[in-house]
Amino acid sequence: MSQAILKWLRLVTPGLIILVMWGVLGRATDLWGFYWPDDPKKAVASLGPLILGAIYYTTPLRNWSNQAFFKDVTETLRRRLVEISGESDDPNIYSWKRLRGIFFTLIDSDKSLEVKTSQAYFNGYIWTTLADLRVLAALMVIPSLILGFLGLSSAWFAAAGFVILALLTIPASFAVTKIHKSIGEQQIEIIEHNHLGTLREKLEGVRERSNPINSSDQKGA
Repeated sequence: MSQAILKWLRLVTPGLIILVMWGVLGRATDLWGFYWPDDPKKAVASLGPLILGAIYYTTPLRNWSNQAFFKDVTETLRRRLVEISGESDDPNIYSWKRLRGIFFTLIDSDKSLEVKTSQAYFNGYIWTTLADLRVLAALMVIPSLILGFLGLSSAWFAAAGFVILALLTIPASFAVTKIHKSIGEQQIEIIEHNHLGTLREKLEGVRERSNPINSSDQKGA
């Protein structure tokens, strides 16, 4: 999977999830039907949910949903990069924000890492899709409860189903995060074997830039 495809999938997937969940709620309550567009005219009719998906894409909801899992992966990568370089770890100096550019540059410069990168992109898509499912299923509980309070008993079952779905994404996210960390470790191993000198040089530069006073003293010595 390429990065361009990954970005496109992450854009359209929330809209498709909304389309399916909205249809499930409609079928459960018999207020509207569930359909999947199979020709241009029906596709136009489905633009509403897809537009909602695009709006969702611009919100921070996905990031909030996946934040703990994302931090788990990036902290592991950060710590391992410093570890294999032989530097003394200081998260204030070697933060992920400072090291991520180094990591991705080394990944992109090594042809032997292309397969691992593709695996990381695919797993990352599953990763963020689970985060989207968690958010959107939780949001779908709201209209379900409203319809339940309005007297549609089947809406209560729909609400319960969306709650269960949202909860099930949590252990699933832990499992996919574990896979993501495994892929990252394999990438770290290749960096250690093929690019350790470059990594040490880059981290030394990070350390010097984080301590401009010492850097200035060294230049003036």
